[in-house]
Amino acid sequence: MTVVYALAAALAAAGAASAQVVVTRVAPSAPPLAVLSSPVLAAPAINDFPLALSLLGTRVLGVPGPGVTPAHIESAKALAVRTGEPVVIHGSRQTGFSHHTGLPFSPDADLNLRVLGAPDRIPWDGKSPRAATIEDAVGRGHLVVAPAPTRLVRDLEALRHQARRWRTDEQLTRLAASPRSAGETFKFAVIGDAEPGRFWFSRTLFNTPGVFWKLLTRADRSGSDFIFQLGDMVSRGTVFNFWSFIRGLFSAGPSTPYLTAIGNHDRHKPHGITNDRVYRAAFGSPDYAFDRGGRRFIVLDSSAGRVTPVQLAWLAGLLDPEVPTVVFTHIPPAPLSEWTDWGSIKGAGGFKEGSAEFMRLMSANKVQRVYMGHIHGLGVLERGGVKYVLTGGGGSPLYPGPVKTRLHHWLSVEAGPAGLVETVHAADGSSFPLR
Repeated sequence: MTVVYALAAALAAAGAASAQVVVTRVAPSAPPLAVLSSPVLAAPAINDFPLALSLLGTRVLGVPGPGVTPAHIESAKALAVRTGEPVVIHGSRQTGFSHHTGLPFSPDADLNLRVLGAPDRIPWDGKSPRAATIEDAVGRGHLVVAPAPTRLVRDLEALRHQARRWRTDEQLTRLAASPRSAGETFKFAVIGDAEPGRFWFSRTLFNTPGVFWKLLTRADRSGSDFIFQLGDMVSRGTVFNFWSFIRGLFSAGPSTPYLTAIGNHDRHKPHGITNDRVYRAAFGSPDYAFDRGGRRFIVLDSSAGRVTPVQLAWLAGLLDPEVPTVVFTHIPPAPLSEWTDWGSIKGAGGFKEGSAEFMRLMSANKVQRVYMGHIHGLGVLERGGVKYVLTGGGGSPLYPGPVKTRLHHWLSVEAGPAGLVETVHAADGSSFPLR
């Protein structure tokens, strides 16, 4: 199955029932186990696109809007093939209403096509700068039809096949096979950043080779229900690097279900809004959620240094102050200044866009814990009644920085009726309670 056929399957599978309670936000490269019905995820008339999305030599990213037909997809395909560049379908046909007039979609509205990155004086959404990348366009609700490089498609398909055992949907299915009743006490493990450092000097000065795999093995033997890795598995999100990491997983062979967040290093370039297609090929959607033992666990993608309005709306739909909730994300919100300020550069180590609303949602819904990596250290802060736990010492270089406690470690977390209790397990074999 090509990437495009996988996309078609994912869109056709949206809303399918499953025994495992799973919510994914956007999964253009793999079908989710189940998708929660919500305004954010709703895709009107999606069943009108069975395999029409399987456009030879192109790939379709995003969810078709209420006024987009297979003929419109064909028009975008023709333009993409002619220009060799990604083409965006935007405007009221895609979003359902015009950002310029506020009026709902009209069947006789023009089809708005735009070559991605082409000069455009009028912002697509009427208020924001024009999208500069495929990910940015999809994040704003547009539909992108892009040429599919043949070699990349083959490489991604090979990686997807090789990594299928470790994909999020497969791991959640394994986890669901051993359910926990509400209020039952269980343990889970959390491991932070794993990538060994992009440059030889950082690996030489600040790292211990192979420490992540040693920590993973210990976590696997701890009796935890699942292991959660907070992102930055590789130094840069290339097919070769993920191939190497997947081989490492096969070699370590953890029997405990292994779940992940996407880190900034897991993207094609470690900084900014760059593509995440290799992570998606290996593991699936970077935004997902599941329930276990009466608790909700939510995984939120902050790897591009932001959390978008679409993500925040999805997040708000999952949060409930009556449901004990744990959130995993890679980059801390910038207002946690004790960790994110680098001298006079405020918030440099955190995500700024969406951070205020993210933290408001955490407080308003009485989230029990937010676990984060990105900064290679260990710490606890409380804001608005929410405990934020930084645990970025999974094996990446322990650079000097604003976090005082820097050690390679993993966390075991006991989840019970009284709440969450964490124990820090250091690489040297020692352990102590997290305060």
